[in-house]
Amino acid sequence: MTVKAKNKRAVKQKLFPVFTSLALMAASMQPTFAAIEIDETDFGPSYETMVVDTIVGKPLQLVNAVAGTAAYIVSLPFSLIGGNADQAQQKLFVEPWDAMGRCLGCTVAEDNYYKSQVINNNTVRIVVDQPSEILINTNDYVVVTP
Repeated sequence: MTVKAKNKRAVKQKLFPVFTSLALMAASMQPTFAAIEIDETDFGPSYETMVVDTIVGKPLQLVNAVAGTAAYIVSLPFSLIGGNADQAQQKLFVEPWDAMGRCLGCTVAEDNYYKSQVINNNTVRIVVDQPSEILINTNDYVVVTP
């Protein structure tokens, strides 16, 4: 091996960790750019997502909810023995039927946003930094002292 070849190899061995470190740093910085503000003018389901949800999504959710209910009933004796009947009820019965109540064409985040905009006299809404907010349910006997 010549001196020139050894020098090239040494340079490659030194530059590889540097470029790898830079690539990992760039890849780890990408999630920080993902937080964006919600543009309320273009927020929500589009016509296409509503049509697809009507034709495909909601019927499949109904099938999933009915199948989940049947699976819950079949698994109930076993989950009672195992002591996790509440978890089985939540995953197999409650969550599929709650998904049926989501607005047409909405993602989970959009549905949560729309439901948070509904006026509830028992909820105090504190806007921290748009769109972040704190919701306090006053049915929980919150005591505020000056």
